[in-house]
Amino acid sequence: MGAPMQESTPLSERWQQLREADPKLRIRNAAEQLGVSELALLRTDPERVRALRPDFPAIFEALRGVGPVMTLARNNEVVHETTGELENFHHNPRTGMALSTGALDLRLFFNRWRHACAVEEGERASLQCFDAAGNALHKIYRTEATNDDAWHRLIACLADPISADVPLEAVEPPEPRRLCTDPVALRHDWSRLRDLHHFHSLLRRHETDRLSALEAVGEDWARPLPVDALERLLQAVADDTPIMAFVYNPGTVQIFSGEVHKLARTGPWYNVLDPAFNLHVRTEALAQCWRVRRPSADGDVNALDCFNHEGRLVLSLFGARKPGKPELTAWRAHLDALEAACAA
Repeated sequence: MGAPMQESTPLSERWQQLREADPKLRIRNAAEQLGVSELALLRTDPERVRALRPDFPAIFEALRGVGPVMTLARNNEVVHETTGELENFHHNPRTGMALSTGALDLRLFFNRWRHACAVEEGERASLQCFDAAGNALHKIYRTEATNDDAWHRLIACLADPISADVPLEAVEPPEPRRLCTDPVALRHDWSRLRDLHHFHSLLRRHETDRLSALEAVGEDWARPLPVDALERLLQAVADDTPIMAFVYNPGTVQIFSGEVHKLARTGPWYNVLDPAFNLHVRTEALAQCWRVRRPSADGDVNALDCFNHEGRLVLSLFGARKPGKPELTAWRAHLDALEAACAA
């Protein structure tokens, strides 16, 4: 066993000691153990980490020319990886929101993004984006099918050594829960939803958070299920019913649409391990699962929402659907069967 690490030891040496003790240790876990952010660790290794200009719309515009990539979005409980080409990218400078649709389906809130860098780890290369405190919000990995010349041109055009010296800010405390104060009014407005994209404005109007709304709106719209509901539902839809899987963090929503096939458990993680989609859920870190029903112009839309122990939404599953189309009857049947089995 090596000597214990001292706070006076340079951060780069403390990180190296951790890697020597556990070569498989992931940077997110190392940062947590050392009490720093991922970006703070990356900055200790300028030989393989190159700061980029934090012009995030320019980064994503340039990604249109590099071919297939793997995009990774995560929170503490869920890792979500999709592979494909960036096809349709739109950015609204007024709101800071960007939208990508197609093989890579993303909702990006650039007002929360502050730092970017290119990372070389042997054959593994990535572009990584962070919030003001240096916490990772989104990562884009080169694949075997990526156009290497276009990838390196992107990095050369956006390289910005000055950005490496921009100080990191303190971590923002999580927002407190906001309990619903008028469930009757919430139920009234919920029942009159016609567009699921208006759901967030409904929460803002009622000055409540998502979990508090589910707790207050009543069981005809939202019902709690056991936390193993996620695993059971994935098993039910595998090879059978296409789904949409949404992962959330403060700056990113990443979405997969399609069928899932290969499911496996690895210790505390439950996984989807398909060629174009990987999902890893640390199921012991899930505190609540809810079946949620919302009306829309296309009929009711049902979802399974999964929350962590702080009451934050970390993952949602829907039946795959397009605007203007009703929900898949097979998806609703799977949720009905799951709810019935949980109640038995």
